[in-house]
Amino acid sequence: MPPTPHKKAGLTLGIDLDGVITDAPDFFSAWTHSWPGTVIIITFRSDRQKAVNDLAIRNIKWDQLVLVNRFDAKAEVIEERNVDIYIDDQPEMLINIKSNTHVMLFRNGGNYDFNDKKWMLSEQTGKLVC
Repeated sequence: MPPTPHKKAGLTLGIDLDGVITDAPDFFSAWTHSWPGTVIIITFRSDRQKAVNDLAIRNIKWDQLVLVNRFDAKAEVIEERNVDIYIDDQPEMLINIKSNTHVMLFRNGGNYDFNDKKWMLSEQTGKLVC
């Protein structure tokens, strides 16, 4: 993993690309352009140039782009880069993130059944409470 780039003053925002930015590009464009701190895009992809192009098409402002090739790698990057808030649509990507990072689960058709009005979680990522 390359050395951690300089962090801007303010909170660091981490965002997943596929299923998050791609599902609400106007929202994330506005948010990233108004974010006062560092914006890190952390995505499970292998083609960096395609990721750069996809961010440009959606008018996303970012400071760092990190591509990972395994689930645990996102949590490692988040810890190494001191990400304060992280948004992803896959609960599997959130389970190893330490408690000092706030996480947001972005709802989409891959993790929420809009007909049944229920979240879709695996036994690995969900726990029913009664």
